This record gives sequence, C-alpha cells and structure tokens, in this order.
Amino acid sequence: MKDKILENKTRFIVFSSIFLILVFFYVVLYLLNRDIIIKYDDVVLPSIYLDEYDISNYKYDDISNVLDNKNDKIMSQNVTFVFKEKEVTYTLKDMGVEIDVDDTLEDIHKFQKHLTYPQKLWYINGHSDKKVFHFSYTINEDIFKTFFVNLESSANIAPINGHFDTSVGVKYVPGINGYKLDYEENKAIILKYLKGKNEAPFRIELVGKEVEAYTDPRYVGIDTLASSFVTKYDTWVTLRAQNLITGVNYINGAIVQPGEVFSFFKYAGPYNKGGYVFYYEFVGNGVCQVATTTYDAALLGGHEIVTRSPHKKKSVYVDGGLDATVASANDGSWNTDMKFRNVYDYPIYIKAYDTYGEIHVEFWSHKDAKKGKSYSIESVWLGGRGYRSFRRTYLDGKEISRDVIATTWYPED
Repeated sequence: MKDKILENKTRFIVFSSIFLILVFFYVVLYLLNRDIIIKYDDVVLPSIYLDEYDISNYKYDDISNVLDNKNDKIMSQNVTFVFKEKEVTYTLKDMGVEIDVDDTLEDIHKFQKHLTYPQKLWYINGHSDKKVFHFSYTINEDIFKTFFVNLESSANIAPINGHFDTSVGVKYVPGINGYKLDYEENKAIILKYLKGKNEAPFRIELVGKEVEAYTDPRYVGIDTLASSFVTKYDTWVTLRAQNLITGVNYINGAIVQPGEVFSFFKYAGPYNKGGYVFYYEFVGNGVCQVATTTYDAALLGGHEIVTRSPHKKKSVYVDGGLDATVASANDGSWNTDMKFRNVYDYPIYIKAYDTYGEIHVEFWSHKDAKKGKSYSIESVWLGGRGYRSFRRTYLDGKEISRDVIATTWYPED
C-alpha cells in the first residue's frame, strides 16, 4: 500500500514538473516574441492569401487599398448561371457585385485570433503552408435589378397558349408551358453563394417555375379537312377583287361550336366597314361570292342551312340554285344573311383564303366529325330560270339519300 502511494506521489511530481517546465518555456517564448506577436494583431500573418492575392504582412487597414487596385481584375471574373438545361455567363461587375471587405477580413481575423502563440510563430517564421481565404461579396441593388432583367431575357420563356396553326392545312397545337425565374428567391441564392466565400470559377444553379399555358380541350384533335369549296373570279376587276378578299379575311379563322349557328353577316357585315370599296352600284359589291363559297362548303360538310337567299340573276361563278346572296343597310339595321348550323359534335374552324383568282373556303374539324359520311351537291335545270339543288349523302362510300336543298327561280336574266 505504501509503495502504491509512493508511486502515485512520484508520478504527480514528474507530471507537475513537466507542466511547470512547459509553462516556463511558453512564458519565455511569449516574452521573447511578445512584440512580434502583438504586431500581428493588426497585421496579416505570412502565407495568407485572398484567392490568388498574397496579403501577407499587410495591415488590415491597408488591405482595402490593395483590393481597390485589384478591383477591375477581381470584378472581371465570370459567374456561370445554370437553369433549365441552359447556361449563361456574366462577370461580377455585370451583376453589380462589390467586395464585402469587412466580411472578407472577418474570417482572417478569427483565424489568427484563435491560433496559439507557437502556431503564430510558426507562420511568422515562414514555416507554414499557404493558407487561402476567399472573398465575400455583396451586391448593389440597383445594378443587380438591371442585371436580373437581362438574365430573365435569356432564361424566361413565355408560355405559348394553344392555337390553330394554319400554315399547312389547319391543326390545333396544344399549349407549351413557359418558364420564369423568381427574382427574390434567386437573389437570395446568388447572395448566399457570394457570401459563402466560394472559390472561382463561380457556378450558381438558379431556380424557376413553370408558367402554365392554356390549352382549350374543345379544339384538341381538330386537324381534318371536313369540306371545302372553290369559286373563281376575274382578277382584272380589281375593285370587286378587293371586296372579295376583304370578305374572305373577315370570315377566316371563324370557329363554329357544335350546334351553333354561323352568321355570315356577323363576321363579314355590314358591307361598308373597313376594307370594302365601292364597285359598280354600292360599297362591298362582290362579297356575295364569298357567302356563296361558304354556303356550298357548308352543304358539302353536311350542315343544316338555316337561312339562304338567291340572287336576282343566276351567278356566273356557281351552278344555278347553289348561290347565296347577302346584303345589309349601311348602319346594319337590316341584312339579308346566310346562316348554317354546325351539326357536328365538334367545333369547325373556317379557313378562308384567296389564291389570285380563286376564293377558297375550308371547314376543318375532328376526323370523326362526319361519322363516316360524305356529301356531294348537284344542280338540276328546271327550264327557264328555274333550278333545283340536291345534296347526296354517302355512308362509307355508299349513297344513302338524295335530298332537295332548294328550288330557285331567278326573276331576271
């Protein structure tokens, strides 16, 4: 037992002696190097770098002047922004970025403050490896806003709503969603990244959100030519031709819903409005040919004719009994209209256009709109100025009916 106590006592004395010796040397080391160590309270230790810049032995108060001299080079560094599988690059200067000197030096202050005296001496005597710190940045709000507008021009994609493409035929194109960067959220991401003292090259992933496009479900699948009709005109009669083309432009793009009644006057009348000119007896003369072409396209599509009136004389551009006249008062107080009802379960898109001497009116709808039916029209001369028009109906190519459309007597030759 006595031996054990003696052993512990001896061990205590040895450890205490070692501790006192270490403390003695530590104190001596401090006293001998006190002035040098105190000096580095306000001076950056050797082997300290800010990115590629050696700031060893600079007073903290002088570093801002050093950075001012290097500012153009520092601000020319690139930042790559990544979003939606795209990349764009700007410089720090473009973004309105500025060096946050206080925040940058704070890490160096803290680092040096927590070093022991022997560690500081190790740096002071040049024995330490290079220690690299990175800049912290802040942003100039006004410049950043301008920068973000430019960034949005590269990133933001406007939604494309569903629409009819009539470049070749007619097809309803579903909407395509857009994309938009969020200003506040991305500003926070960028600022956090820049404050994070990251090492160049800089690469920041931004966030955005889908901007939903509108697709009208009623029109999805409209891509099939259901019926069409063509009439010819004399291009040399320029004033009449202008009235025809004007009428065509007014009805082009009209959409007729299932069960809806299409009114030619609603779209093309009154016939003294913009685009129509005076020809022969009145303004808009000639537009009846567009109404007739539309009428016959409706017949060939199998639609119900609600209103149709013949001309006083048989038209030269269509067989007897297959014409439709339209007229109206200049103020629209009365009109002679041509109307048909859409009998399909799907909307109709009317594509009307002129091909230098020909008026085309096409009805486009869903491929199943006609339910396997097709139609033809014929004109039968009754003698004199009389005509009877018929519509033949076919189902899967076989005729199933021949119906009278109208019996027409023209009062004038």
